[in-house]
Amino acid sequence: MASKRKHKSCTLKEKLEVLKRLHKGESATQLSKEFGVGKATISDWKKNRGKIEQFCTTTSKKTIEKRSKTTVSSYEKLDEALFLWFTQERQKGIPITGPLIQEKALQLNKLMDGDVSFMASCGFLDRWKKRHGIRQLTITGEKLSADNEAAVEYLEEFKCIISSYSPQQVYNADETGLNFKALPTKSLASQEERSAPGFKMDKQRLTVLACSNASATNKLPLMVIGKSAKKPRCFKNMNMNSLPVFYRNQKKAWMDCALFKEWFDKQFVPKVKAFNKENGLPPRALLLIDNAPSHPEEMQLVCDDIKAIFLPPNVTSILQPMDQGVLQALKQNYRKMLLRSLLEDNEELTIFDKLMKMNIKDVIYWVAEAWENTCKESLQKSWKNLWPELEFVQTVFPPTKENCELLQLVKRMPGCENAEEECVEEWTAVDDCGHEEYTDEDIVAAVQGTSADLDADDSEEEGDAPTDVVPHTAAASALDLALRYVEQHADATPTDVMFMRRWRNIASSSRFSSLRQKEITDFIS
Repeated sequence: MASKRKHKSCTLKEKLEVLKRLHKGESATQLSKEFGVGKATISDWKKNRGKIEQFCTTTSKKTIEKRSKTTVSSYEKLDEALFLWFTQERQKGIPITGPLIQEKALQLNKLMDGDVSFMASCGFLDRWKKRHGIRQLTITGEKLSADNEAAVEYLEEFKCIISSYSPQQVYNADETGLNFKALPTKSLASQEERSAPGFKMDKQRLTVLACSNASATNKLPLMVIGKSAKKPRCFKNMNMNSLPVFYRNQKKAWMDCALFKEWFDKQFVPKVKAFNKENGLPPRALLLIDNAPSHPEEMQLVCDDIKAIFLPPNVTSILQPMDQGVLQALKQNYRKMLLRSLLEDNEELTIFDKLMKMNIKDVIYWVAEAWENTCKESLQKSWKNLWPELEFVQTVFPPTKENCELLQLVKRMPGCENAEEECVEEWTAVDDCGHEEYTDEDIVAAVQGTSADLDADDSEEEGDAPTDVVPHTAAASALDLALRYVEQHADATPTDVMFMRRWRNIASSSRFSSLRQKEITDFIS
């Protein structure tokens, strides 16, 4: 008589490992023998894969190493909202006590129109802490301030993490806010001047996410987040795939977890895989990001051998490459293009009129060009704090070059004739991180599955005039003129000429196709 298999309860961590190996093609029979469970058990895990993975994304690593079941609280949505609030407050370094959690649970339950008999008892608190692996700690020191000692300690850990990666396979991404219509607000003046003419501070903003690898050989297109929930009018009749950025929207133009996950899945992973294949590299990569509330859990940012890891919260300002002058250089390049556009000779329009005519499409092309103009040397140099062993060509432009050029443009603005370099540095400072703190209402909306974009402000900017359809005949004539101009220009390259000829030919063939007499069969679907 065959002996009965002893019952074994696998942890959630083991279940995740089995599911991952099943996905890679390993047989269920082999896995059942290795983990000491039946094939039927593994089949059940496979059926409940979505539920297991979803539970683990909101549960701490230490908890899934001990827990074996995905049993949720009777107040599932409240439990999730409370953990989201707790995580956000701890990331800010705020000490949280048990009674504070209980009081917050009551507030959130009321906001969610929950069970009126809910008491947030000590039993609820104890079970909630066990589910999320939360323990009591003594708050010591200034944990969230920039910590040089912690940065030095992390460098040793980082060496181990990237030991199997090349500089081409290690990436960093970070967000910044861009007040895209803001002009300089400060200038030097004599004692006789009582006031300086200027412009009202325009606070219209976008969020820009920049990402590059440590060798600066794969600079991904920017992600730009706007405000309008609908397609902006200036994009009407445009092929959105032709935009030089990955454009998305959020009601306040901030980054959030859903948008970051979408960028990771649809932009980062495909482009990194294509780059690795093209350069004969192993199909793996590492993305370094800070632990902002707008970034999903590490477990959600994994695709095959491409994954993301968080930098410690108290070293990001010291070590994160994008914070070491890259985002500031991006803003400086953008401001130069903005000022050049405003200072173009046009007697009919004032600077204020030109500013009002600007639209999101203009900004997108300018910021994409600004990213293109961010030099390779600056990107490589930004890694020196985190990865000092890297050796690149030390052809770095003088640090004041960009500021000097930008300062000359600023001085041409009305009321800024006496501006100094300090004005430019303040104007181009990386003054926000591209994400915001969740309010209680935002937390409730997130866990209840309501779309935050339903309340988005769909108003268009004054300059957001729709893009008219350009007739083929007009396009062909304009491109023919542009081709002749490029052919005659001293800076033209063969690539420029061939590019212009290609589009001139496309417009010409499209024009003749539209002029061809229609057959009667063309009108029959």
